[in-house]
Amino acid sequence: MSKNIPQNNLTIKILIVLFIILMCFLIFIKIKQDNDPNRIMEEQRTNLFSVIDKTTNVNVTKYSVYGTHFNVEGTLNTVKISGIQINYVNLIIKNLEGEEIEISSNFDYTDNSISFSTSDTINEGINLEDLSIDNYYLLLKIIYSNGDIKYYSLKNASEYNNTTYYTLTKNNTNNKIDIAFDTYNDIPYMSLNVTKAESLPEDVYDIAIDPGHGGIDTGGVSGDYTEADLVLEYGLNLKSKLEALGLKVFISRDGSESSQEDTTTNMYDEDGRINILNKSKAKLLISLQLNSNSYEQNDGGVEIYAPNNCNLDFANLLASNIVTQANTHYSNLSTFKKADGVYVRNFTNADISSFNKNAQRDGYEPYTITTDTPYLYIIRETGGIATNAFVDGRNKEYGTNQYYNSNTGIETYSIELGYMTVEQDFNNILANSDKYMEAISQSIKTYYID
Repeated sequence: MSKNIPQNNLTIKILIVLFIILMCFLIFIKIKQDNDPNRIMEEQRTNLFSVIDKTTNVNVTKYSVYGTHFNVEGTLNTVKISGIQINYVNLIIKNLEGEEIEISSNFDYTDNSISFSTSDTINEGINLEDLSIDNYYLLLKIIYSNGDIKYYSLKNASEYNNTTYYTLTKNNTNNKIDIAFDTYNDIPYMSLNVTKAESLPEDVYDIAIDPGHGGIDTGGVSGDYTEADLVLEYGLNLKSKLEALGLKVFISRDGSESSQEDTTTNMYDEDGRINILNKSKAKLLISLQLNSNSYEQNDGGVEIYAPNNCNLDFANLLASNIVTQANTHYSNLSTFKKADGVYVRNFTNADISSFNKNAQRDGYEPYTITTDTPYLYIIRETGGIATNAFVDGRNKEYGTNQYYNSNTGIETYSIELGYMTVEQDFNNILANSDKYMEAISQSIKTYYID
């Protein structure tokens, strides 16, 4: 018996070693499972969707990106319970860790139906530039008077499919944001997936510049100067300044266009300025113009024309910086004025009547135009549904804005630098043109980049 003891000890040792190896292997597998990104994400998604009220969904009737901002509108059918009121409704951006960004929203509640919108102002709402890299889910959060809080998922009931947004170039980097609808365990949802982009796609730009007129359209004339030539020179200067900030810049014309091109009627052609500007997918568009009048005028000044239903902070900054840096002053024009040097020109009832008469005369159905529709085509037709763009080809005198019904629009400002017909004003523009462009460039840097 004594001779077998060493053999038994060896067997026990081997078994112990094997047991330790097995336990280490099992621990390794457990740790690997616990840290498996796919498993963690799935658990997080399960937890996130577990709080959603599955009895109904929010129907997204409209969503759009205007400039750098994203907005959503929709409806939700609910059951009205006696004595319980809805205190407020907000859109929630929620990541898988459960962190919430609450977007203050407008809402109405009538007859068991809630309608909501994130903002009445087209360049406010959700600033896509502020979202860090992450997966976000959009939910509607309702707080009731009895303290109950319910979350509802968003279902696409609009005519628009998924879209992609690229952030402005900052420090030579961009993010890509996929705005998408999908389902999880038969629950529809809307998401914002933010990832780092290697670079901007070839056809995507940060900023667009439109030097007005061109071709046979000289614009205003003063002596040997034409508006078209001057704003082209200024536009190319501005392009260089913005590119020096690291921005990718598109310009609608660079002087290579034919002097016989009719830019007054071809703006809606396939390669006309409206379609190529929209195609640039820029976030911001600056249109450069010079004013002139047929009557004698002693005072000029800068005028910034902004979109309707728009936060005017950037327009105010533009006007202020141009006046300060370029030794000029605000225009004294009072019509359509919103602030010093800032104007919003919409269709008037007289304008609408004139357009309707033209439609009747030429035999096409009148456009749907209201006094909330921007009058200046460069502002209106680059903003898509956000600015009520309407040139759909029915008026055969013009082509078609291929992007009139787009839910992605460019935030556009038309800058009248001053008056060619006011000698002092025009001389200041000629002498200080670089300062005008520097003021615009610095305004963009301050408001959008810094």
